[in-house]
This record gives sequence, structure tokens and C-alpha cells, in this order.
Amino acid sequence: MGYIYAMSDVHGCMDALKNKMTKVDLSDDNKLVFCGDYMDYGSRSGEVLRCIKDLQDSYGDNKVIALKGNHEMMFLEWIDTYRLAKSGATDEWGMPYWNEWLDTDRGFWTLKSLITEEQWNFFEKVFRNLSDEARNIEAMDMIVSSNKDIIRWMKAMPLYYETDTQIFVHAGVDEEAGEYWKWGSNEWTLTGAFAKARGKFCKTVIAGHVGTHHFWHDKHYHEMYYDGESHYYIDGSVYKGGKLILLRYDTETGKYESI
Repeated sequence: MGYIYAMSDVHGCMDALKNKMTKVDLSDDNKLVFCGDYMDYGSRSGEVLRCIKDLQDSYGDNKVIALKGNHEMMFLEWIDTYRLAKSGATDEWGMPYWNEWLDTDRGFWTLKSLITEEQWNFFEKVFRNLSDEARNIEAMDMIVSSNKDIIRWMKAMPLYYETDTQIFVHAGVDEEAGEYWKWGSNEWTLTGAFAKARGKFCKTVIAGHVGTHHFWHDKHYHEMYYDGESHYYIDGSVYKGGKLILLRYDTETGKYESI
């Protein structure tokens, strides 16, 4: 008998993560799958990323699996964009490279959680006097200097985790491709599409990305959603005052439950 646990869309909510981890048993053959979106919105993204990486370092990446979500994708694209901008490179039309990730970081919460107090104090003093490009380059340099190991780890994150009967993924897969879903599913489908697939599929899909309240059209609903066929959705919108859903699958009985 063993368990596979799954969580998704922690979004910088460290207290909720710590609370749920008290219910996770990683002894024997048990596994834990994180289905992406560890950062942004909440104020403690850096701690969440470090916690999950430390868990994986301690137990191994065959026991603690951390998948890439669209927020990790956007963050890494932002870093690459401003590395290019810093080098003086331009796009195919000769325009400076641009990316909006930092502009979407409310109150610079994610930035602040990823840099030192000294770096933050300096950034807070100067950012209003910098051009948009210079501000992004400064923030990028600070984050990279303090998080080289985290960034390498994030870049290496897989986009899905598969068992004989299941697919764990951030957003979903190309279900029109059926058993050939791997070939039909591009990066966007796996991490960013708002497909909300339901119905019978060749494997059970466990995903986050879409808040479960969308399935019931009820903004107060934040429980695990099961479509009665092949889909479990586990984004409980914790950063909006919802809950961090912890799914547990019993490998012997085939039972899924939220704990």
C-alpha cells in the first residue's frame, strides 16, 4: 500500500504549504507531486520555492516531483528577456526586448521574497528614477545573483509526471490526441491553457491552474473538483482566501480524497 499526494498553485502562501505538509507521509514508496505555480500573488514565493527544492533535495526527484507551471514559465522568460536586453540585443524589428512580469508583481512581493534585505532597500530607493528597461535589468540581476541554484532547478522542472494510469500536470493535455497526447501537447497546453477538460480520457488527469470555483460558477467553492470520469482539479485559489488542496491517492484501492 502506498500513497501519491498532490498539490498545486501554492502561489507564495508559505503558511498554507507548511500546514498541508504536516499531513504528507513520505515514508516507504509514497510520493508527492507539486503541479506548478509556486510563486506570485502571495508574499513568500522565495520561501515556497526553497521549501519545495529542499524537500526534493532531501527525498530525491523520484519521490518529490516538482512540475513547471505557467508562472514559473513567465518568470524564466522574464529573466531571459532582460539578459538579452542587458546585452544590448534587439528583436527582429530592431526594438528592445520587453516582458511584463515585473509589472504584474503586486507590491514587488515576489521580487522582495527572492532578494536580500540589502538588495531590496537599494531597489526601493532607486526604482522610481530608472527607465522601465533599467528597472527590469536591475531586478533581474538581483534575483539571479541571489538564486542561481533555484533558477537552474526551475529550468529543469518537467512539464508533467506520468504513472501507468495517471497524468499529473499544471494545466492539462491535448485530449483530442487521445493516447498520443504527448505528441499533441505543447508547452502552452501543459502549463497555460484554460481548457477545463471534462469527461472520459485514457488516463486520469490531475491538474491545477484553473480555480475549482470556475467549475461550479461559485466564487466561494474551493474544494477539489472531480468530474465523475477522468479529471481531478486541485487549485483551491489559496491566495484569494480559498484553500490549498492536498489530494491523496491510494495506490492499492485506487481511491482519491482531499485531506
